[in-house]
Amino acid sequence: MKNIALHSLLVLAFTVLLISDFFPEFPVIGALPVSFLFVIIIVIYIVMFITKAIDSRDPLYRFKTQLFLTTYLVVMVFALTALGGESELGITPYHEIFWFIVIVSFGDLLFQWRRVKRHRTMNPED
Repeated sequence: MKNIALHSLLVLAFTVLLISDFFPEFPVIGALPVSFLFVIIIVIYIVMFITKAIDSRDPLYRFKTQLFLTTYLVVMVFALTALGGESELGITPYHEIFWFIVIVSFGDLLFQWRRVKRHRTMNPED
């Protein structure tokens, strides 16, 4: 249960951070300082490590987590752009660097998937 709650808080914090970047004039979210959101994200990560909500030894867990977060963030960037938002940081699907980061991230996912398959063949009981 702590895994779901902490991961949900993390996704919520990233969502609020993206919305505040794309729509800084939004009444409630735009009023939150970005530094406050970064501190919240760091605190969530620290709590996740202390409570062992992150199982870094399980390659399938790492793969699923990175796949979800990467896909979610890309979809959020597209959705916020489609809703008329404009990133103050320049995170937009119209920039080559955005696509470079997405391609590198999915390339890393491919290597992680290979690691998962190799781990499963070596440890069939997992």
